Amino acid sequence: MKKRLARCFRGFASVSGRFNIEVFYTISDFGYSVKLFTCTECGELFLMDTENPDFSGKSVSQIVGNATCPKCNNALKETLKPYPDNFRTDRSEIGQFHPDRFIPPDSESVIKEFWEIGS
Repeated sequence: MKKRLARCFRGFASVSGRFNIEVFYTISDFGYSVKLFTCTECGELFLMDTENPDFSGKSVSQIVGNATCPKCNNALKETLKPYPDNFRTDRSEIGQFHPDRFIPPDSESVIKEFWEIGS
């Protein structure tokens, strides 16, 4: 598994009375389509290129196969969930975040590095 850069935006979530928990999300209007995922055991972040023709008709579990998380070594087919729909906090809580439908200006985007699923 290798790392890849992706343009994303910051969001802020709340969990169990804690606020301003930083999360990231992607928007597919930048000419490529990537989805983010997280390992719910350790919180490590991953991306998947949804336009990869090798992934057509396959579930995320099939694409991941026997891969393990590079951070915690758990089987990704058991721990991988869509992110930021699901995220793990520094207190091991699982939270949910759904970005607004408003698309922020490009100037508010950041480039982040993620592990690439299927690479």
